[in-house]
Amino acid sequence: MLLLREGEEVRLADAAFAARVGRAAEALAAARTADERLVVVRLRGARRAREVGLAYVAGAPLWKPSWRLVAPPAGEGEARLQGWAVVENRSGADWDGVRLSLVSGNPAAYRQALYAPIRVRRPELPVRVAEEVAVQADTGERPAPPVRLPAFTEMAGMAAAAPRAAMAPAAAKAGAATKLTAAAPPPRFSDQVAATPAAAAAPSAGRVAFALPGPVTVRSGETANLPFLDARLPAERLWWVQALAARHPLQAVRLRNTSGHALPDGLATVYGAEGAEAGAHLGDAELRAAAPGETRILGFARDRDILLSSADASGERPVRAALRSGTVVVDTLRREETALAVDPRGAKGRLVVDLPRRRGSEPRFAVAAEGDFGLRHEAALNGAATTLRFAWEREGRQEVPLWDAGLGDPVLLRWRDIDVEASLRRLPGGPGGLEALRTVLERLPADAPGRPTLEGVVDALAGLRRLLDATRTAVRRHAAAEAALGRARAAVEDRTGPEREEARRRLNRASLEAEEAGAVADEAWEAWRQGVQELLARTG
Repeated sequence: MLLLREGEEVRLADAAFAARVGRAAEALAAARTADERLVVVRLRGARRAREVGLAYVAGAPLWKPSWRLVAPPAGEGEARLQGWAVVENRSGADWDGVRLSLVSGNPAAYRQALYAPIRVRRPELPVRVAEEVAVQADTGERPAPPVRLPAFTEMAGMAAAAPRAAMAPAAAKAGAATKLTAAAPPPRFSDQVAATPAAAAAPSAGRVAFALPGPVTVRSGETANLPFLDARLPAERLWWVQALAARHPLQAVRLRNTSGHALPDGLATVYGAEGAEAGAHLGDAELRAAAPGETRILGFARDRDILLSSADASGERPVRAALRSGTVVVDTLRREETALAVDPRGAKGRLVVDLPRRRGSEPRFAVAAEGDFGLRHEAALNGAATTLRFAWEREGRQEVPLWDAGLGDPVLLRWRDIDVEASLRRLPGGPGGLEALRTVLERLPADAPGRPTLEGVVDALAGLRRLLDATRTAVRRHAAAEAALGRARAAVEDRTGPEREEARRRLNRASLEAEEAGAVADEAWEAWRQGVQELLARTG
């Protein structure tokens, strides 16, 4: 090994060996500069001194916002938000007194191998035959969110639905940030935090750039923590429930962005401002990008002093009835309710509850806001245990046909054409339909639309039940008479002499009894059929 110091040189006497060393050095240099290119810029025009600006885009690590939030005590107040940018210099050169702007946005960025040789693969060309045509239907432009349909208002015996108020969050009710004042206030931690020089924010479509006020010096390979924002924002301490199954709510602070420019995503470290919390680390929270005027809730800890417990219940009841085309149509209202028991143990403040949407159901509680979190409800806790109830209602429909179309035309149907006992549940007045409609009538409110119509249908079906029972009795008697007639015919064939004459007399009597039983069954069936026609005629 030969150690060469700066300024020393070595000459190789062997020309062939020197050539090999030279080629090896060139290969090493090429490998080290594989990602570097020499760019030559030629300027046209008069040869005189002038300033030339060069702009280029180079890949660099993202700058990462880091927030420090000094939260107010319980209730509404003012929070201090300081933004620090974590910037890494991976450019390969030192930054000495550079002007630095921090751009927050979501631009499209790509990489392309411009210097790598690329060969286009030549695919095999198949023999073309008729192909299946697949077309995806055009769905057009996406419409605005649909307006919810109003729920039934004709409800009795149910709790009145709470109006769906658009309750603005307490922090949003405040206008510009208002400083809290008190007689001889003790120094707050937020006031003791050193102020940071403000950066000039320049917004544009979809992004915002923070231009740092002074020059920045960062050596290559180093990471700097640079302040870019120091603002006081209206805030409110509250409790936040994101899952109803949770045993304890989150401690959170709600901020309203009154800074005039967008706040980028970042991690926020939360500190207390007064009393025992002054200067104490309360927790960490994620701050999602907030445009000017928008509100964000930052949850930073679990409050184990507040107890939560939830339970679910559901039920369905009819709200109106109608008779249409031989079918009883019952409109129902299904109510699903979740009860959240809250024991604040003497604490007072605001509780925010986020609940998931339920497809096809209408919320029957005050909704303060909607978003990716679902539906947001807000309640004030006064220190005493309370129960919050969240109900959803969904309209439904139940149809009870009065006539089975599979039996054909009721005018042409005869009892001899079917097995009455086997088809009993399909016949008006049979078991099933009457009991179902009686149950609906018992649960239908007294002033519900269509109740008189349903009462008339139930009474008519009850009458058809009596007629159908009479028909069944007559049909059974006819069946017994037919069986006796069959036995009488067999006796005539088996007898001779005087016994044959007696058997013929019995056969005649059995025939008359079978004929009379059939006539009685026809009469009973006809009475039942007329009742069915009258019932079906009510709806045309």
